[in-house]
Amino acid sequence: MLLVPWLLVLIPALAYALRPRDGAVLAPARLAVVRAALLLGAFAVAVVEAASAFTALTATTVLIAWIVASVATCAAVLVRCVRDVAPTGRAQSLDALRDELRSRRGATRRTWRRTRSAAAAAPAWQWALACVVVILAVSAAVLAIASSPNNFDSQTYHLPRIEHWVQQASVAVYPTDIHRQVDLGPGSEYLLTHARLLTGGDGAYNLVQLLAGIGAALAASRIAAQLGGGPMAQFATVFVLATTPEVLLQASSTQVDLVAAAWVACLATVVLDEFTRPADATGPRAVLHAPAPHTDALYLGLALGLIAVTKTTGLLAAAPLLLIWGIGRLVRDGGRSPRACTRADASRALQARAATVAASLAVLAVALILVGPFLLRMHDTFGNPLGPPMLRESIGVQTADPRLLLVNALRIAQTGLDTPIAPLSDAAAAGIGALADLLGVDLNDPRTTFGATEFPVDAWYPDEDRAASPLIGLAALAGLAWFDVKGPRLRRAYAAALAVAFIGVACTVSWQPWINRLTLFLVVLGAPAAGLLAAALVKGVAATAADRRRRRAACALIAAFTVLASLAGLLTVAYGYPRRLTGAFSVFSLTDHEERFVRRLEWLPQYEEAAAAVAATDPDTVGIVQGNDSWEQPWWILLPEGTELVALQSVVPGQEPADPADVDAIVCAEDLDECRTLAPEGWDFHDLGTVAYAVPPGTR
Repeated sequence: MLLVPWLLVLIPALAYALRPRDGAVLAPARLAVVRAALLLGAFAVAVVEAASAFTALTATTVLIAWIVASVATCAAVLVRCVRDVAPTGRAQSLDALRDELRSRRGATRRTWRRTRSAAAAAPAWQWALACVVVILAVSAAVLAIASSPNNFDSQTYHLPRIEHWVQQASVAVYPTDIHRQVDLGPGSEYLLTHARLLTGGDGAYNLVQLLAGIGAALAASRIAAQLGGGPMAQFATVFVLATTPEVLLQASSTQVDLVAAAWVACLATVVLDEFTRPADATGPRAVLHAPAPHTDALYLGLALGLIAVTKTTGLLAAAPLLLIWGIGRLVRDGGRSPRACTRADASRALQARAATVAASLAVLAVALILVGPFLLRMHDTFGNPLGPPMLRESIGVQTADPRLLLVNALRIAQTGLDTPIAPLSDAAAAGIGALADLLGVDLNDPRTTFGATEFPVDAWYPDEDRAASPLIGLAALAGLAWFDVKGPRLRRAYAAALAVAFIGVACTVSWQPWINRLTLFLVVLGAPAAGLLAAALVKGVAATAADRRRRRAACALIAAFTVLASLAGLLTVAYGYPRRLTGAFSVFSLTDHEERFVRRLEWLPQYEEAAAAVAATDPDTVGIVQGNDSWEQPWWILLPEGTELVALQSVVPGQEPADPADVDAIVCAEDLDECRTLAPEGWDFHDLGTVAYAVPPGTR
């Protein structure tokens, strides 16, 4: 587990090296962390792809890569230290350097004293809310460290694909009957692959999303500052995210939604830098736009590429945000009317527009460098960079009928805002059903509904696959509406981007019971609006009796919100599913294998019996037979280390499955009839219910 302290040193060191030197940059420390995260994430993806190109995705390769990255970071830190001490770039005398260092130490001490004074002056309620945030963060960390990976999808495809990559030392497409192992965005699993190779197991897997949750909160708080929020608004943003059940549940999970949401938040805060950075020119004839540093295009490209390679739904928010960035730059590039501009002004404006176009192309180019190899594999395998038709048809909306799209949007909203108040939840669902009947469409039309699922479903309870966010959802909606009514232009543009993103989700993603996972990036982006609204409601001077009454009402509303949100967060970490701190299924009362099978404990004895029987034959190669939703990961855990696992079925074009005659044993999950058929004649076949296995005669 040396990986954890390694990262805890590497990230802040790189952040220090990347911290902007311009004192006018808003929240430079947080921006530095965002930049460091984007660089390290892109580096991790690039290492996996480059190593795979040479079939060298091994522990040695990854270790060397991170040693090189650490050395480069140390060099960057040293260079930054020298530049900080000698900002002019000229050599200084020893006395001058000593004076410079003394001055910086004095500034650090003054900053620390101001921070302590502000903390001491903070009212009791702020300390109470800070304690709630700390308790929830520590609880999520305990769950991440103490529990074994047990997410349902991770057992099926997130984690088994990593084992296949490690086995073949490459992320090349391989034969499998679970198409999601090869055609869904692998960005988060690339990060997990580093942990797998450096630690030799899956003990550090949950920490990836824990770090993503911290990063998402950090980026969201900076977005609140960029939108004009002070310390209270930024703290409120962190609080609402820290108490959101889905965020807490995924922070200890091996899902990928929180990782994608963190990359989207990173992109959003870099986009907003374009509109919060002061101009570097003044005077009556100054061009009204200071071109963003070329680093903006680099980091935007990295963020876009990481979103695309991790989860494509995040692009639905990235697209309008980048559009705002590009249009905003072009508008500001030509801020003066032609009559008021001199020829030199017009020339500078034209150059600025050309720089904006070049920067936009650079963003796309950098993103394609990261996601391009995966898209090429999909095109070569399925004839389409977006993957096979079965993937697009099962997840994506298959109609342009505005009536169905409206119903789809309302179903997504109702599921996201579901509450434990049954009459309210039932009334909302019934209203959507009545509207569907009025419009003459099927509420569960297969063109806008995943598989055989049916609306509505209970989504209020703290399950990582379904947990709704009614409190933050309503608060964010109120904040975004407030932006539109009386907010400055930047806030209105931000609200419009989120509205476009939600419409994009409704028009492209079919409703499904776990839709709340897929919209987590909208929750993270909406949190700053909730934080800004909360801060605005409690500040100001109550000059009249009516003002005092309104302020008391606002404070009462916010107090009720904070109490309910705190309670929801605490209950989530205490009784959340499938990881909790207390109760019968607490992480402290289950064995490692029971934690992995907590969603299907009845399967554990069957998997263990089958794995033990197969292991007794001392196999070199074991064939796998399973369905599209079968759990494959347990075989990688329960069978002896070093056993080669190969699929005996394949839905991947051009990838033929292994021949049953070439394996030493067969294990099966769910698709038992097919397994019986594939077992070589004369083999002993043992049906255990959900699981089965087949071994050569005389070996069992």
